[in-house]
Amino acid sequence: MINPSQGCSPGFDLNDPDTQRDPYPSYRWLREQAPVYPIPGAPMWVLSRHEDILRVLRDHRTFASNMGIDIPIMSVVMKDPPDHERLRKSLGRAFTPRQIQHLAPRIEAIAETLAAELGEQSEFVSAFADLLPITVICEMLGVPTERRAAMKQWSRDALLASFAAKGFGTPEQLAQATSGLEQLMAYLDQVIDAHHAQPRDNLISALVAVQKEGLLSRDEVRYFCCLLLIAGHETTGNLIGSGMAILAEHSELWTRLQAQPEQIPRFVEETVRTRPPLQRIVRRTTCPVEIAGVRLPANALLMLLPGSANRDANQWANPDEFALDRDHAGHLGFGVGIHYCLGAPLARLEGRIAFEVLLRRFRTVRLDPDQPPLPIMGFASGSLGWETLPLRLDRAG
Repeated sequence: MINPSQGCSPGFDLNDPDTQRDPYPSYRWLREQAPVYPIPGAPMWVLSRHEDILRVLRDHRTFASNMGIDIPIMSVVMKDPPDHERLRKSLGRAFTPRQIQHLAPRIEAIAETLAAELGEQSEFVSAFADLLPITVICEMLGVPTERRAAMKQWSRDALLASFAAKGFGTPEQLAQATSGLEQLMAYLDQVIDAHHAQPRDNLISALVAVQKEGLLSRDEVRYFCCLLLIAGHETTGNLIGSGMAILAEHSELWTRLQAQPEQIPRFVEETVRTRPPLQRIVRRTTCPVEIAGVRLPANALLMLLPGSANRDANQWANPDEFALDRDHAGHLGFGVGIHYCLGAPLARLEGRIAFEVLLRRFRTVRLDPDQPPLPIMGFASGSLGWETLPLRLDRAG
């Protein structure tokens, strides 16, 4: 068992760099001292306990996803029934289990190629963790591999521009990102037109087919593609990076997984439990409601912390310990309820294959002692992972 987080920090501040680097001590303080925590100066409360977050995610009538603002690229994420049902069903028809499993050989081939290119000293995030999922999602959308770097940057610009336009960023950030958003939408229009003219066996052709049936608009297809680019690589890249950092710090776990590769799916699941890539979910109350003894008004905003819920001692014994043998049932790393992550099967598949390939190809892995890893900063954006993860790798055989 591995215990990656100790101690307990007083208070909770999203802007605190220490909280952004390692939110778990603050999460523990929230669960123990203020499970419904009012953010000073804002009509928002932070929920940190598993029981309360599970209740909110399961009750979409009392706790809405619609924040009252229109952010088109977040379409299905920020919609409630009946619009959510239509959008989710349409995307589900394109994002089928058969199509995901069909990708396994190709995912393995991509992972093998990327692993073969890793040197004895490698910055793992840019060389593997990010490249694997962005390559997969580009191929699913019919985007040439040589455009993956541009697609990655444009998708980040699209997310930033969309939120900055609603007041969640500075005018300078908006100006910088708007160009990327426009370029992404123009490029997606070209790709969609090409798949209208010549359908192929990929995700975007499946979406175009749903559009032709009148179940999706042209704009909804574009926004779906944009959302898939964002969700399809950012979170999975963070998952793979977090898992590799855990293995680099704990050689005994690397050795165990090499001897017992059948445990890799459990390793992926425990990584998602202990370090879910998405650390923040927002909901809005539709009526006055009481949570953990605290009365909240209608239209209160709730910030849910699945990373905190997944370390709740009322749900798991020794929750801060990384334990392959624990029962993972009930973790909220992929959400729950009507907004359960549609891409969870793909993320699990990519994670499993990535670590199978890496464990086969390398005898040992450790952090580079000369270059400390750099965590993703800006926790308020909701991500937990590594900007850079320099490693020392010892190739097998």
